[in-house]
Amino acid sequence: MRALPADRAAVNAAAELIVKSLLAGIDSAAKGNRFDEVSPQDVASLPFEEAVAYLRKREILPAEKYYTLSDRARFRAFTLSRIADGDILERVKNEIARNVQEGEGLSGFLQKTDTEILEGVGLAGAGGGWYWENVYRTNVQTAYNAGRALAFDAVKPVALELVGVGDARQTEVCRRLTQPPVRRLYTDAFWKTHWPPFHFGCRTTVRAIYDPAELEEEPLTEVPAGEEPAKGFGSNPLSSGNWWRELKSMAARAKKYGVQGEISRAKDVLVTKSVRATGGQSGGILDKSQDEQNRFASEFYAAIRNRKSKSDINRISENTGISEKDIAAIRSHVFEDEHDLAAGRARFEPDAQIALAWQRLESGEFRDIDILLLHHELEELTLMREKGYDYDTAHLLANEKHPWEYKIKGGYSDEQIQKINAERIKNLL
Repeated sequence: MRALPADRAAVNAAAELIVKSLLAGIDSAAKGNRFDEVSPQDVASLPFEEAVAYLRKREILPAEKYYTLSDRARFRAFTLSRIADGDILERVKNEIARNVQEGEGLSGFLQKTDTEILEGVGLAGAGGGWYWENVYRTNVQTAYNAGRALAFDAVKPVALELVGVGDARQTEVCRRLTQPPVRRLYTDAFWKTHWPPFHFGCRTTVRAIYDPAELEEEPLTEVPAGEEPAKGFGSNPLSSGNWWRELKSMAARAKKYGVQGEISRAKDVLVTKSVRATGGQSGGILDKSQDEQNRFASEFYAAIRNRKSKSDINRISENTGISEKDIAAIRSHVFEDEHDLAAGRARFEPDAQIALAWQRLESGEFRDIDILLLHHELEELTLMREKGYDYDTAHLLANEKHPWEYKIKGGYSDEQIQKINAERIKNLL
């Protein structure tokens, strides 16, 4: 099934809806708003470009983050669209089978009106029917709560509280978790496995508690036993990074419908190879002029130094398996520390390649060469701090074990790298 122009328009519309949901979650969490529910209608009414500009002005969403989030939202929308196509065909097939089983046969199915068929597969009614409402409400709520998680990570609260919608539509699991509401410390492991949504159509969200005095009035609560999210739900988007990913259940359906190849190619284009930077809608920052690359790198390095949170340390450690202690040391060495350089005591010059690598390492979409960079920087700073080498010597010695500088340029064999680096060390000494 190849995507037609109409399909692409639907994907773009869905991607915009998901991005808006992220922005709405980030904004409401940053302002401390307590929204019991966000609906597709509420999010769709947000003026998109104005919302993005507003959030940038308030520095809620750093510039270097926006395009990465946008690309992931587009991948989520593409995956959703392609699998939904297959789901619809499957539902129609099941409706035909039901007619046959009930003795009406294929002719009976063909005699039905379009409305009767659509009602039978859940696609009729206001807003496209219960099937579309369930699909899009779940994805909107997932993105909205991912946005809240991003905002809480930037300014960490003392505790979090689940907020539900206590009406007749509320499920038992959400009722048990929100009446009374579960209230736990922000650092509690509970939030790694119980981040809403908890099931399809879930309307539960989470709010932050910043004032410790509030916990004196309403203390922390115990977690009800046995209340677990539905399969595939509940993972914290920061610890798992999977709010935008294709789930195992989605991959199984995609394989069944023959669209997994399309989805893999979309991920390759939107996520793996296209880490967008400031202003880079049409391509990666490395396709831009040197001045634009330098500007991007300078803004990224400044953003890293000015971050209120150092959560990138934790995420990169979780993604790579390298200890938080080593990641923290590398972060400080590359972005923050001053060094005795040829031009005097100063920080390292911002480098676009390193900035992009750090983005990929934090997002979990890193490459082998990004791991090589971490090992190179760790070796370099160890030689400088523990062995007393100056930067130039430490850099060349680190290249012997971890030749990131040569690999990132490409075109060198291992033998050439060893020969060139050995000559550079000889000349330096």
